[in-house]
Amino acid sequence: MEKIKKIFYVLTTTLEILLLVGAYMVNYFTHKKMGMLRHVVHKNYVWEDKYPIQTIQYIAIIALITLMLLVLILYMKRKVRLKKIVTTMSITMVILVLFFIGFILIYSAEEIRAFYYISVMLGLMTLIQIIKTFIGVIWYKN
Repeated sequence: MEKIKKIFYVLTTTLEILLLVGAYMVNYFTHKKMGMLRHVVHKNYVWEDKYPIQTIQYIAIIALITLMLLVLILYMKRKVRLKKIVTTMSITMVILVLFFIGFILIYSAEEIRAFYYISVMLGLMTLIQIIKTFIGVIWYKN
């Protein structure tokens, strides 16, 4: 069971890092390559016309805050019996949620052309961290 826990932790952490690198690459290529910029601008126009972007952003923020608070409540109840790695995961979870909220509320598609792509990647990364922390609270006991 310990081997499964380590494999799960490494895989999810790797996926989070890949999403972060992907967000950086999308932003980088949007600035460096005209074809990528055209694609992103076109998708921004289509998505803004098709979906209620502001509503989706606020729902994502509320959902991630709610999930984070539920995991933190469960963490506080079991804190004495948990390993130190869960504390690190919880702190990372809070930092990622705050980073995601700050990114969504501070920036827009006018400032960062690849805003929608980056926000989806950051949102997925944050959700994965929340799920990883939740599973850590359940699995990692002294």
